[in-house]
Amino acid sequence: MITPERIETLLQMVEENKDGYEHSDKYLDILNRWKQGDFKSVDKDHNDMWFIQGTKEGGIATGITTKEQEKDYIFQVFGIPIEKQS
Repeated sequence: MITPERIETLLQMVEENKDGYEHSDKYLDILNRWKQGDFKSVDKDHNDMWFIQGTKEGGIATGITTKEQEKDYIFQVFGIPIEKQS
């Protein structure tokens, strides 16, 4: 799951090792946007990361999930129920 804590940890890891990451600028751009709560291009971000890491098939994002789809996914994968907010 993408959580504020995970984003912060990843930012710290990339910052501390940016000379060792070929695409550190791209990682930092994505993570800093996510830290600010900007997920409007999360599908493109996912695909950029997918290709940077050398994956050739499967797992390509074709859009952004709805809130309900995200809640269902979190429950199915992590077993964490997300309460509906009013």
